[in-house]
Amino acid sequence: MRDLDERGLILSLSTFAEEALGDLIGAFLISGESTKQLLNGFNAPLGTFSARIKMAYSLGLITRPQREDLDRLRRIRNEFAHTWEPVTFTAPKIAVHISALNFSSLTEDFPDNAVEKVKTSISSLLLELRSTTHQIVKYGRRAKLIGQHLIAGVVGELDEQISICQKRLTELAEDLTSASGDRRRFLLTMRYSWEGKLEIVRLNAPEHRKKEIQELQKELKAWNIRPDNL
Repeated sequence: MRDLDERGLILSLSTFAEEALGDLIGAFLISGESTKQLLNGFNAPLGTFSARIKMAYSLGLITRPQREDLDRLRRIRNEFAHTWEPVTFTAPKIAVHISALNFSSLTEDFPDNAVEKVKTSISSLLLELRSTTHQIVKYGRRAKLIGQHLIAGVVGELDEQISICQKRLTELAEDLTSASGDRRRFLLTMRYSWEGKLEIVRLNAPEHRKKEIQELQKELKAWNIRPDNL
């Protein structure tokens, strides 16, 4: 970036920052097509620099000073990008943002001018974003699924609960052999629900009974895993 003029420097740093934020958010969100669609493609909800800054901060992926510096960089970029007239770092609307940038904690050299301030402050910020992304990937700190489906419990003493679950799951397995269409989807939903009930029974059972219930789950293939087609 040594040979870039002020406009080129800001546009380049802004592009790097926008990409770094996209990588950071993508590394954190639950992996899948939905995350890709949020970040990439025409009119993607998180396809803009501004949206990515807000989302990264809302998710706790960047600190308040980092968010403020990213917003300052975005505003400086807009001043350069939205006009063909000559613009420099000395312009009041730009100088105020450069002056407010946080100093880099990675160098002990005081920046002699606005260009050096931008280079050191934003380069340090980009390294911090990449470091956070690396930490998420390395230590598996991706967002975890916390959504859940409500399942009613089973009444009675433990043996009665086990018997009720076994009877209902056996009936559902038999019904599923001849069901199709919406009827089959309904029965699959019911089976998933009763598998959940049996898992609740196991979790609440005394330690010496848990293995017995696990064997029943194995026999019934009741793994409490929601079918993909529901």
